[in-house]
Amino acid sequence: MGLKLPSLHINRTWLMLLAAIGLALLATFLTTRYLASREASIEAELAARAQRGGPKVAVVVPIADTPAGIVLGDNNVAAREVAADLVYPNAILANDFDKFKGQALIKPVMKGRPLLKTDLKPEIADFSGTLEDGIRAMTVDIDELNAVAHMVQPGNRVDLMLAMQRDEGGQTVVPFMERMKVLATGQRIVQEADEKTPGARKTSTYSTLTLEVTPTQAGRLTLAQNIGKLRYVLRNEKDEGSVDFSVNAQNIFDEISQRQRNAKRSTSLAGMVEYIIGGQRSGPSLKSTDVPVPGASEYGTTGVPPLVPAIAPSNPAAAAAAAGNAAAGNAAAAAAMAAAGNPTAPAPARAPAAAPASGADSSGLTPAMKAELKTLIEK
Repeated sequence: MGLKLPSLHINRTWLMLLAAIGLALLATFLTTRYLASREASIEAELAARAQRGGPKVAVVVPIADTPAGIVLGDNNVAAREVAADLVYPNAILANDFDKFKGQALIKPVMKGRPLLKTDLKPEIADFSGTLEDGIRAMTVDIDELNAVAHMVQPGNRVDLMLAMQRDEGGQTVVPFMERMKVLATGQRIVQEADEKTPGARKTSTYSTLTLEVTPTQAGRLTLAQNIGKLRYVLRNEKDEGSVDFSVNAQNIFDEISQRQRNAKRSTSLAGMVEYIIGGQRSGPSLKSTDVPVPGASEYGTTGVPPLVPAIAPSNPAAAAAAAGNAAAGNAAAAAAMAAAGNPTAPAPARAPAAAPASGADSSGLTPAMKAELKTLIEK
């Protein structure tokens, strides 16, 4: 009778679990060996590099374990030389420590570890820190008109116009400064947007503008405020054009007067002559008037006679006789040429039309016209 071995029942789940544990232990052992060997190779490399004497830089390190909130100073940090190729880009160098002295740590740093810029509390710059070298900020008082109904925003560009008194009297307006950058409106240095409507601007009130100026521009602007009145004009930030002009009160008066004369002349053009006294059409000494031409209604709708003598003859009777003889001679010559068969012979000239009898003198001026001109000259 043979022996019968008992059959063993193996649980496959437990078998897989044991295999996984064994593989995990093997992986842990291999990883540990790899890291140890890698660390040994790095240490050997560093030791060899230190022996070769490579380039080094001095960095700032705490002399003790430093908690967050500690203010950096000469009493809690020191300089330490390390290999240049091992320094982080944002490490604080010993030569730059003065820039960071007085700032606080935002996280703890271990003893001897190089301090990084990210370990410090960010320094918040005030408004003066935003100005570039050579640039100044100047604040000027404005009203609602100069603020373009308070629609000027920080970052916009404005033109400055200066209204001042002229030496010869009256006011004049000239361009003073162009494309001046607005740094702030009131105490606001950034543009504000309407929270309910994305991208839309909401209007706030303010009474001052802060402009970006150079020291020279600041001096000119200060002097201009005492010379006259400044007006601020908003312009497109992309517009780089420049204009040069000068407007004074006399220009406006001349323009209004010219429009009135044109309107009056357009309604009663026939038979009107403009008399200008002073030798010019514009200027402070301008004196002009429109007077009717005597007998102009007899010359049709234009009101212009066919011939106006420039200089009155000294002897009107003799001049009339000479003109008659000349006309008769011209007529006889023309008749003779026509009789001879000359096709190009001129037609007989007509006798000049008699001037209308309206009481005018030899120069064509009536007593009423003379009186009006005399009154205007006396003014």
